[in-house]
Amino acid sequence: MIRRPVRRWYAEPRIAEAVFAVGTRNAPAWPDEVYGRLASRFKGFSAREDRLALDAPLGRHGAVPCPPADGAPHRVWRLNHEGHRAVQWGPGVVAFNVLPPYGHFEDHLPTWTNLLEAYLAEERPGSLTWAEQRYVNEFTLARVERPAELFVFYPPLPDDRERRHALTRLDLDAVEFDGGAVMISLVRAAIDTEAVRYQLVVVASSRRTLTGDPDVVLGWHNVAHNAINEAFERVITDETRRRMRQV
Repeated sequence: MIRRPVRRWYAEPRIAEAVFAVGTRNAPAWPDEVYGRLASRFKGFSAREDRLALDAPLGRHGAVPCPPADGAPHRVWRLNHEGHRAVQWGPGVVAFNVLPPYGHFEDHLPTWTNLLEAYLAEERPGSLTWAEQRYVNEFTLARVERPAELFVFYPPLPDDRERRHALTRLDLDAVEFDGGAVMISLVRAAIDTEAVRYQLVVVASSRRTLTGDPDVVLGWHNVAHNAINEAFERVITDETRRRMRQV
């Protein structure tokens, strides 16, 4: 079942990073020429290149370096010259990272489509065992404010824990959709005497394998994005919408 999109637009979204990814487990190592062919096809992503372990986090916002062991298979992370978009590829994984300014989901489909098609042409997987779409939203609250002013909890936190910003992490199973499910995590990322920074992380993950067909993968990402929007809107308040300047 395809969900009706939740079409709310915000002039000042708090998206610190979005990630679109897909892959397969136990893929064989790549020869160097595969990395080279992809790099030559995506020349706009050459401002910086990092080698990462295959199991390094796909989200790179705030992530520590995670180089591969000597001689181990690896993936690469390549940043564009504007410093706000990045591509990743390696055995069994391809990803597109979007950093601010975000724009809209539709803005990123052309690059993600080209990247996906190039990866599938090189890897030629019989099937894709996982897919993921991830959004990291960041909100800063004054110490005198309470998390419940921006985020919806059930059951609500006790009053004293709200005042002290005692919550360090809360994970919720938010929404199921055809082919996957959405989990939301609220994480206290930083705190000092004046302010508290929270991350609201919304992740859609596949629950079944996908064929190695770009149209199938893009269809999954479209449905996943609608489910992410629905889940996000469920856990924020009208005050959150006001601060993001709903239009």
